[in-house]
Amino acid sequence: MAFVLSALALGIFGDPPRLWLAVIAQACGAALIGHWLKSDRWWLWIHGVFPIAVAAANSLQIHSGWYLAALLLFVLVFGPTVRSRVPLFLSSEPTIEAVSELLAREVFSQQPDARVLDFGAGTGSMPIGLAKRHPHQFFDGVEAAWLPFLRARLKAAGLANVRLIRGNFWDLDLSPYAAVYAFLSTEPMPKLWQKACQEMRPGTLLISNSFRVPGIEPSQVLKVDDERETELLIYRVKDT
Repeated sequence: MAFVLSALALGIFGDPPRLWLAVIAQACGAALIGHWLKSDRWWLWIHGVFPIAVAAANSLQIHSGWYLAALLLFVLVFGPTVRSRVPLFLSSEPTIEAVSELLAREVFSQQPDARVLDFGAGTGSMPIGLAKRHPHQFFDGVEAAWLPFLRARLKAAGLANVRLIRGNFWDLDLSPYAAVYAFLSTEPMPKLWQKACQEMRPGTLLISNSFRVPGIEPSQVLKVDDERETELLIYRVKDT
């Protein structure tokens, strides 16, 4: 839709001095579509600003070295996404609180020494938030991208009950964990469920933020009152 608006603007106005009308049409169209699809607010800003920023950079004739620097920055933040098909999603505070209450009720009340993993921890919001709420339990987070991992390490400074691991989360053994939290994407969910069934103990929990395991009904669905209208899908691993 955004590209259609852009093409229409070009067709109507045509000449280069009015190219900005096409750019603005594309930016507004992209932001409106993102709002319609219930994207996070920060995505709406990206949709709206990115086409304008590209056009501005082109008109300013910025040195190509800056583009290389931007590319390297994006690789540090999002590089593993190409391989893992998992973008950088950030868990909201209401979601962290909901997961905290779920773990207290379903896990820690029965297993005081239970360990919990954030499978793709990003900047560490979930394991760090849980560690502050449950100072006597232990939380791990694994993240492949360098900059989010370093940001998480800085945020976790001084917390003895958080362990952050940089690496490919598919290589991590899930057997020590009583619960695994994941905010990934649609693509890896079948693989994650298979991994959980193979490695996690019967009765343990896989908590998925927003993305369902195809063909598997969650044992519980929790709705979170946040801007994203998050759904927490709780899958209980069974003895297979």
